[in-house]
Amino acid sequence: MKKQTKFLIQLMIILHILFLTIQPIPTFAIKTPNVVKTKQYKNIEQLKYPTLISAPNNNAQNKVNKILLRHIKDSFNRYSKLMKEMEKIKGDPVCKESPSVCHYEYMTSYQLKYNQNNKLSILFNDYQFTGGAHGNTVITTYNFDLKSGNELTLDTFLPSEREYEKVTNYALAYMKKHPEIFYTDPSEFTDFKVTNETNFFLSDNGIELIFQQYEVGPYVSGNPTILIPLSVLQKK
Repeated sequence: MKKQTKFLIQLMIILHILFLTIQPIPTFAIKTPNVVKTKQYKNIEQLKYPTLISAPNNNAQNKVNKILLRHIKDSFNRYSKLMKEMEKIKGDPVCKESPSVCHYEYMTSYQLKYNQNNKLSILFNDYQFTGGAHGNTVITTYNFDLKSGNELTLDTFLPSEREYEKVTNYALAYMKKHPEIFYTDPSEFTDFKVTNETNFFLSDNGIELIFQQYEVGPYVSGNPTILIPLSVLQKK
């Protein structure tokens, strides 16, 4: 009798463990990122872009990929135009004396900035060199809700002028505290204002504003970022 009781207890324990193991994971606990794959447009090594190959639904996936494809097509047009211009100047005496001056470059790359909870942030870097001391990089950010495939703009997080003003003031105060990164002359920020056109990407702690070269700091600062924490974004 004791053996049977012991066996039944052990069986119940095993069944309980199996029951817990096969229980579905609650939706709120799922953080598995959607899959993003790198491609080369028209097999051109200099033109890399992302494509979403795993999303909550095909409709959302297609909407996102359509926007990403549109960007790389625009990059290809600029790349082609620059390569044609380079061919035209090859016979110039200056090019024969200093070949490197006439060697133009155009490259598109991207960074996956955020990929959690069905939200996706992509940052494109379009670099162009046409001679001179250094090239120029233009950044473009895209933020998506992967359940709908819709783009998220700053208006999504800052629904009123008051909210924009609050974030603008926070950014100005942050830049003032970091003169090693941003311009130190106050006149440089006379017309500064965070708008719906300001580039940004999502982060665990809020949103990160990111600026073009020379926009808020010298060339050596690259593309400075400012984290706008959740505490600032929350309405009061």
